[in-house]
Amino acid sequence: MAKVKTGPKTKRKGGGVPAKAKAVEGLQAQLEGSKAIIVTEYRGLTVAELQDLRRQLRPKGVEYHVVKNSLFARAAEQSGKSGLRSLLAGPTAVATSTGDEVELAKSLVDETRTLKALKILGAFISGRPLSAEDVQMLARLPGRPQLQGMIVASLQAPFAQMVGVLTAAHGNLVRVLTARGSQ
Repeated sequence: MAKVKTGPKTKRKGGGVPAKAKAVEGLQAQLEGSKAIIVTEYRGLTVAELQDLRRQLRPKGVEYHVVKNSLFARAAEQSGKSGLRSLLAGPTAVATSTGDEVELAKSLVDETRTLKALKILGAFISGRPLSAEDVQMLARLPGRPQLQGMIVASLQAPFAQMVGVLTAAHGNLVRVLTARGSQ
């Protein structure tokens, strides 16, 4: 029987299946640990612009990574965030944050103003998928400190008004007595 020559055996670059499984596990862990995920298309950005974007987002608690769509889709499915699958088309990068969702949206929307090639495709925030328009609306909200200040001011307003009403009566009495005494 003649041996059939099949050609040289080659190793796949990138490690093959175990490397992909590790990548999916890493993405899944990152997705499960994030409160907010925004999917962007970075087509047209240079490597230097991507690195600069990462540097600007990192102090705000935002991680920004270029992802392979098939691996990211698998990780999203396994982490229960299958709503992200519909956003994966073209060159995709993902911004994740464990902090304030509004801060993440504001940061990325600000960057889309300066980097015209960066396009927000959608998001998954607090267990809900959001469209790009929803992310824009979220970015227009005041931040957590401003909202807390507004709540404190609205809670304090009735007490300030009550103090004003109570002191007004005393003040009027003092003014009447002072006017009467000067006559």
